Amino acid sequence: MNQLVLSALLAVGLFFALLLAQYAGRALGKWRLERSGEDATVGAGAVEGAAFALLGLLLAFTFSGADARLQHRRDLIIEQVNALGTAWMRLDLLPAADQPAIRSLFKRYVDDLQKAAANSGDPGAVAVIAADLQVLQNQIWRECVASVNRDGRPQVASLLLPPLNDSFDLSTSRIAASRIHVQPAVIAFLLGLSVVAGFLAGHAQASAKRPSLVYMLIFAALISATIYFIMDFEYPRRGLVTLKSADAFMNELRTSLND
Repeated sequence: MNQLVLSALLAVGLFFALLLAQYAGRALGKWRLERSGEDATVGAGAVEGAAFALLGLLLAFTFSGADARLQHRRDLIIEQVNALGTAWMRLDLLPAADQPAIRSLFKRYVDDLQKAAANSGDPGAVAVIAADLQVLQNQIWRECVASVNRDGRPQVASLLLPPLNDSFDLSTSRIAASRIHVQPAVIAFLLGLSVVAGFLAGHAQASAKRPSLVYMLIFAALISATIYFIMDFEYPRRGLVTLKSADAFMNELRTSLND
């Protein structure tokens, strides 16, 4: 199933689970008040404070980590565009007869990078494209090294090969970054803690004659939306959060290769 659909279903499911937890908490709180009176609320404030503080802390750290990983992916794309652009320009240093074949391979390489980004939601397609990228890397490297050796000028190797190597390394870094996400156990704990917090929030309304539906909806919506955006940050390109602003630089680079 598409990750966007899974994230949306998770958020919607959590929203209703939080509403039910709040109603369940209020029902239990009313029952305890009727049975024990005001003594039923003794010590509840400390437990509620600890649970909400832990929930807020965990949400903040998880959200911050997801945002940092998203920004890292953007940075990797821009770094690779810079390295590829530098390597492309320095191909001019090679013998003219060797340039057309290398430039053709270079364009295919950038095309595959764009395909990998466009198919990021399909692990099988990404694996196939990654294998093709590795083949192209080897071909480009062999052709460039052979051309540099034929040229004989050491400065050509020192100028061309480092940005080319950086471009290849960044491809690996981008693929690795796309596979690194928050641990499922952390998400599961966060969901469980959210439901517990919802239960305690409902329990705190036990003394009210009527439950505040507005407060219940706001609480459930805010927690659910936060969880959704955490998942959206972890899997960009598939939801509201995307890498289009960074991908635009790669698209512009590919266009410039035809000029």
